[in-house]
Amino acid sequence: MASEMIAHAEETTPNVDLEKGSWMIWMKSLRAVALAASLLSCAAASAETVRVNYIPIADVTPLFVAIDKGYFTAEGLTIVPTPSTGGAAGIPGLMAGAFDVMYGNVVSTMLAQQQGFKLEVISAGTKQTENPVNTNGLVARAGESVKTGKDLEGKTVAVNTRNGIIWLFARAWIAKTGGDPSKVTFKEVPFPQMPDALRGKQVDAAFMVNPFFNAAIGDPKTFAFVAAPYRVVQPGVEVGHYICTQEYYAEHRETIAKYYRAFRKGVQWYNAHLKSPDLIPIISGFTKMKPELVATLNLQPLPETIDLDAVATTVKLMKDAGLLTKDIDLKGMTNPAALK
Repeated sequence: MASEMIAHAEETTPNVDLEKGSWMIWMKSLRAVALAASLLSCAAASAETVRVNYIPIADVTPLFVAIDKGYFTAEGLTIVPTPSTGGAAGIPGLMAGAFDVMYGNVVSTMLAQQQGFKLEVISAGTKQTENPVNTNGLVARAGESVKTGKDLEGKTVAVNTRNGIIWLFARAWIAKTGGDPSKVTFKEVPFPQMPDALRGKQVDAAFMVNPFFNAAIGDPKTFAFVAAPYRVVQPGVEVGHYICTQEYYAEHRETIAKYYRAFRKGVQWYNAHLKSPDLIPIISGFTKMKPELVATLNLQPLPETIDLDAVATTVKLMKDAGLLTKDIDLKGMTNPAALK
């Protein structure tokens, strides 16, 4: 294409009296423009689309940072994001080919793996850090006496999906603080709808995550913080990660490598700009939360690599709860680059 543009220019250039130096400068400029156009055309032609399913919570911000900052574009990838309520809901779509990559929780991934769905963990997503400020937890209505698991017996607790990590740790916290999880009703409520469900007395408590958690406890006249189940049950828990099918991973190794490089740059930028106002429009954009509320969020650093020891601890918790009956080859189902 570049050579055709130059040849056409040489054939159609009028017979004007240009000094040799000016002519050479003009031709060099034309060649540069033609080359740039050629490269852009090739890049556009070779761009690969990756469909990504996500939950509209603060933990997936690095994905949208990488989109916003052009990290995926630089790798020749076009990302098409689609929201869902959680890993348990998203995995059937992943297996059916509705999307290529998804953000999901550790529990749903391990359950699916046990059930014969062959999944590959390609990058880290969320890990509970030692940050003293809570970014998730059980929330109840203000003025109601809910302090332990015993207090929730006979009541209803909102979780985003059943048999997910929120559900598992809510049950584990109830048991650890004197309650019987079998005497608690767990109701599936998408994260964005949890505050309204609690306010409207459809549930008695809700296990929320940011940005909805901070927004709720920022209104102490309406809501009250109860506890942080992740911290109580398993400090440092690996909560979520990004996965694809093992078939997609085998057939698109280079695509996954590009995705991982771009996404990790998004994590690095995010961690370096937790207090930056530049994050506000990004988070507001995919959560649909008002910018002034996003500005009040407490954001925690997110992991660049996967902590298999933490995942193994959660797997043991799942076995203790009767959710898992088989051993899982954690290292065998994890992208080696994400362990470095």
